[in-house]
Amino acid sequence: MFRNNELFNSTMPQWEVLDTVFEKLPDLVFIYDLYSKHVVVCNAAFLKELKGYNLSIENIDCTALRALIHTDDWQNLQNTIQKVISISMEECVELNFRCKNEIKGYQYYNTKLSVFEKKGDSVQFVLGITRNNTDTIYNDAQKEMYKTKLQDVSFIASQQMRHEYAKIQSIITLFDNKFITDAERIDLIKEAKKSIQIINSSIFKLNHKLSFSQTDDYYNKIHNGNNIKKIVFVDDDVLTNVLNKKIVQALLPEILVEVYLSIEDALIELQKMELSQTLIFLDINFPGKGGWEFLDAYAKISDEANIIVLSSSIDNRDREKAREYKSVIDYITKPLSFEFIKTFFEEFQLKNH
Repeated sequence: MFRNNELFNSTMPQWEVLDTVFEKLPDLVFIYDLYSKHVVVCNAAFLKELKGYNLSIENIDCTALRALIHTDDWQNLQNTIQKVISISMEECVELNFRCKNEIKGYQYYNTKLSVFEKKGDSVQFVLGITRNNTDTIYNDAQKEMYKTKLQDVSFIASQQMRHEYAKIQSIITLFDNKFITDAERIDLIKEAKKSIQIINSSIFKLNHKLSFSQTDDYYNKIHNGNNIKKIVFVDDDVLTNVLNKKIVQALLPEILVEVYLSIEDALIELQKMELSQTLIFLDINFPGKGGWEFLDAYAKISDEANIIVLSSSIDNRDREKAREYKSVIDYITKPLSFEFIKTFFEEFQLKNH
């Protein structure tokens, strides 16, 4: 350990100073034994990150780690450890992986691995320094989402709306021209109506783009192609459910639609479904147990981001509260429209081509 004795006046022995620094490091530091496949040394930050899993330095082995690390990242971790065997003492290798936290969600980590000690010509101990970079990844994803959203808004305003506005202007200019026949005027009126409908649709799209913005990557998770096989409505109003079901069936006859009048029934049945292929529309105002209680309970049975709050409430506090739930990808006000369903699934089509 290097230190300037003229400036550093601590009476602690060098090993105590080093040990104190080691324990206070915010990064996760550990030494892994390749022979026994155990973590044999780690700092306080490492154990703190594993809080909730009843793990101590005595039982952090390959099996325990595999249960925590995302399945898709495990082989990459194994391959990276193998690379350490062939590098020099001065080099390191780097990898990114996902690992569960205490609430069973996944966090993103960046790890640098290097040779700590050899036994003869073989590497026995590997030093790992890990940093939780979940916030960085989410912030990058959020910036990209906002960039995409602004591009979408710009396209809708400058291309779709402006184009149709120009058409209507041309129609108005031509309409009173004495060389235009009555039949041609009727055709011009039809075209003007079409343009007005497109502008109205574009206004809806703009409003939808700007009205609700999840602050993580969950919104993209549901938009992964034509993955939805079932739509579920959870609403205690019988007539509303009938109308909503008719709207979906008219536009998407191939998708199964189910309705539930009570929170309890919905939660029971949802546990039997393939939720990665299910889109849920949820009303939040129920007698007794309501939509917020549904969202709390749903978080315990699934980590899917597949719920759209469909409410008569225009209270911005409800909209902000909905943002706190990672399962919620949108918040729209009643009534459900053909335009929303059409636009929502058109975005599927665009993302899939």
